[in-house]
Amino acid sequence: MGENHLRNLITLSGVEIVGIFDSDASKADALAKKYRVPRAQSLHDLLKQAEAVVICVPTTAHYDVASEAVRNGCHVFLEKPFTHTVDEARSLCRLADKHKVRIQVGHVERFNPVIQTLLKSVRYENLLMGEFYRYVPLRKHIDADVLLTLMVHDLDLILRLADRMKTSPVRFAASGRTVHPKEMNRGLIDNAMVQILFDSSFLVNVHAVRTGALHRREIILTETDRTWVADLLNHRLHLFTRLGRHTKQVDHRTVKIPATSPLLEEIKHFVSSVKTGRPPLVTHRDGLNVMELVEKIRSNMKTGSDAM
Repeated sequence: MGENHLRNLITLSGVEIVGIFDSDASKADALAKKYRVPRAQSLHDLLKQAEAVVICVPTTAHYDVASEAVRNGCHVFLEKPFTHTVDEARSLCRLADKHKVRIQVGHVERFNPVIQTLLKSVRYENLLMGEFYRYVPLRKHIDADVLLTLMVHDLDLILRLADRMKTSPVRFAASGRTVHPKEMNRGLIDNAMVQILFDSSFLVNVHAVRTGALHRREIILTETDRTWVADLLNHRLHLFTRLGRHTKQVDHRTVKIPATSPLLEEIKHFVSSVKTGRPPLVTHRDGLNVMELVEKIRSNMKTGSDAM
């Protein structure tokens, strides 16, 4: 994953790559040669040179690497999920505040033009229901469950919707299953379904699946008389509008979407935040909010209690 970030970084003016580091020296050598950038001999050496770092490591290593960067005064771009546990998230937030550095969490969907257009277009006062589907079959060994690898994208977006609607989650029901053998997923949850009810008429259903063969990334938002369908895989946004309360006639139109790269826009935003001192769009507090929601979902799966 880190190679994708590096590929975008080297296209930006005003950015100097002082080095890259990987615990696998052969990978670091290959990337340094391919992109003609320096290879740091150690993480410590890299952090002493850098003003800001992009961290793309296994989830279980997020906290250790990011906290070391923060203690060295580096601004941090940290791929999602924010951390492996909610306690790590809280600790990293305290460190960032103490050392006065900015952390941007890699919830890349915030920079997806389909999502951005959707969030600008929805009539929040009429919004009744959200459905979030993320199906990505597991194809490699992984150190985190499906809540952290897939569902966090949608949980972050749900919290943004709720914030704009000035509503808060009050109850939810969650279930999850482990399917793949332990050598692939460490015995962690592969499929999860969550329903969240808010202190308004709004409710959401969230599906995160990494079994089977289907690739699907879709969001459906239902208003009183309109339905939005965001097809994230095919970069399309559809709007369906009823032509009358007592008719079956529906108008359908496809909304024009700007042709931009979410990852490139995300990286550009981080660079801008470092240069200007402005907070990033997705802060460490946003990362913590998502991790706290993940913790509540996990607790619900274990106990069956639906209180928030």
